[in-house]
Amino acid sequence: MISDNFAYWGYSTGWSVVRRMSDKRAYAMFNRMADQFWRRRGDSVRQHERNLARVMPDADADQIRLASREGLRSYARYWCDAFRMPDWPLERITNLPVEGIEHLDKLVADREPIFFVAPHAGNYDWGAAFLAQRYGSCTTVAEQLKPERLFRRFLEFRTELGMEIIGTKTPDIIDILTERVENGVLCGVVGDRDLSHHGVPVEFFGEPTTFPRGPAVVSRRTRAKILVVSFFYTPQSAAARIYPPLEPVITDDEDYDIRATTQLIADNLADGISRHPTDWHMLQPLWLADLDPNRGPRSREQQ
Repeated sequence: MISDNFAYWGYSTGWSVVRRMSDKRAYAMFNRMADQFWRRRGDSVRQHERNLARVMPDADADQIRLASREGLRSYARYWCDAFRMPDWPLERITNLPVEGIEHLDKLVADREPIFFVAPHAGNYDWGAAFLAQRYGSCTTVAEQLKPERLFRRFLEFRTELGMEIIGTKTPDIIDILTERVENGVLCGVVGDRDLSHHGVPVEFFGEPTTFPRGPAVVSRRTRAKILVVSFFYTPQSAAARIYPPLEPVITDDEDYDIRATTQLIADNLADGISRHPTDWHMLQPLWLADLDPNRGPRSREQQ
C-alpha cells in the first residue's frame, strides 16, 4: 500500500533528518516521492483516479490524471507533517484554522455529548491533536502502521498531546467509544471507509457503498450530536471545516435509525470532499461496483 510506503520511506530515510528540515525542503522532498508513485501509475493510483472520477463527474480523463497527482502530493504532505509534528510548538497545533468552530464551542459549553466523523482527507491527525490541546481530550481509532517501531513512535507522541488511540483490532471498540462519550470525552473516527465488510448501506456521490456502523450506533446510544469535519490543505497550512451538528435519528426501529443517521453523515462528508477533492486520500476501492466486479460495468471497464 502507498500509505505503508510513505510511512516506511520517511522512517527509513531518517525521522530525525526529516524533522530537521525546513517546511519548504521537507515538503519538496515528499512531493518528489509522490510524483514517483504517480508516474508509475500502480494499482493504488489507478484506483485513486477511479474514485476521483466519481467526485469530479465533469472532469475529463486528463483533468482526473492531474488531480490524482495533486492528490498524491496532498497525501505525501500529510505524511510529512506526521513525521514533523513532534517538533512543532503547541501554538502551531492549536492555531489550526477551523471554520465553524462555534458549533463545537456551543456544544462544549452546553455539556452536550459529541461524536466527530471525518474523511480520510487533509490532516485529520492535526485535527485530533487540536482537539486534545484545546479541549483537553480526544479519543480516536487508528490503523496500525508498519514497521511496529514507527507505530509506537506515533502512538507515544499522540499520547503526549493528550490523545487516546484505540487500535482497529481492539475488541469492543463501539462499547469503548460509547463509554468515553458518556464520560464527556471528545471522540471521533474517520468514517468514509468500511473495514468490517458488513457496514451500513449508503448512497455516496450517487453510487452505493457501505460506511462504518460505529458513529451512528454510538450517537444513538449516547444521544451525542454528530459533528462532521472536513479537513483540507491551503498553501499555508492544514485547515478544517466543522459542519452544523447532526441529530442522530432515533425511532423504535434501530436498523432504520442507523441507516438514516449514516446517510446523513455520508451526505455531509460528500459535501466536504467535493469542495476539496484532491485532499481526499482514498486510494482503495470504496464503492460496491469496484469491490464486486460482477455488480456493474464501471469496475470492469475502468480496471
